[in-house]
Parts: sequence; structure tokens; C-alpha cells
Amino acid sequence: MKRSFYEMLGIARDADQAGIDVAYRQATARLSSGTSRGATEAVMEARLIRDGYQILCNPEQRARYDAKLLADEVDVKIMLLPDDSYGRRRLGVGTVVLVVLSSILGAIVYRNLSIKMDEVRVEHVQAVAKHKDEQPKAVVIDTIYASPTVANASRDAGKR
Repeated sequence: MKRSFYEMLGIARDADQAGIDVAYRQATARLSSGTSRGATEAVMEARLIRDGYQILCNPEQRARYDAKLLADEVDVKIMLLPDDSYGRRRLGVGTVVLVVLSSILGAIVYRNLSIKMDEVRVEHVQAVAKHKDEQPKAVVIDTIYASPTVANASRDAGKR
């Protein structure tokens, strides 16, 4: 299990700056006097103690670190935004690339859907026209617009 910087320095989470300074001096003294560990392990632990001291001395970094520890305790994954300008720039470039790629993909999908919709629309219009052509046409006789000879013949047939 990973040790926190508080455990490495041997202090409580609510320790003040003076307590952190004293614990850092004691940890470095304890590390330099201990000869039982290898040189690589000693260098790694010295680096971790130094990094922990720098983080715990800076109130903003300490607040972030405490939030991360709390999130780890309750098993919640959080992502902290980078502090340095290079990291923010990389994050910004990555975001722009993601937006551009998703826009291109969206345009491709929209184009393909538009083409498919046009094909379906043409098929529908052709099917409707074919259906209209296949239906029998009704014959309508309109006596109002009939020719005068037909109208006279029908009148004469009615008199007889």
C-alpha cells in the first residue's frame, strides 16, 4: 500500500507549518543516519520526503493533495488539472484536437445520412408515382360540359 506524505514525515494531517518543518528535519536526519538500506532506496525515499515537504508547505498544493487523499479513501477517481503552463497547453491542444476530430466525424456522419435520406426520398417518390399509375382511372361524365349534340340527343330521348 502506498504511504502518504503525512505518514512519511510522521505527522498528522492537521499539522501546522512548524510541525512540518520539524518533521522534515527529523526525517532527513533519520534517512542520512540509516545505513541499513541501499543507496537507490535511500535516494528514492529522500526524493519522496523532499517532494512531500514541498507539497505540504504550499497551501494550494496541500489542499489539492488532501482532496486527492480523501478521494482515494472513499474510492473516487478525480482528475486534477495541471499546474504548469506546459501541462495546461498540452491539455488545451488535446481538447482542440478532440473537438476538431469530433466535428469532422460529425460532418462525415451527417453527409452519409443526408445521402441516404435523399436516396430514400427518391425511392418513395418513385413508389408513390408507380402506385398512382397502377390505380384504375375513373371515368366521369359531366353533362354540363358535354357537346350540344349529345345534350340535344339526351333531351330528345327524354321527350319520347
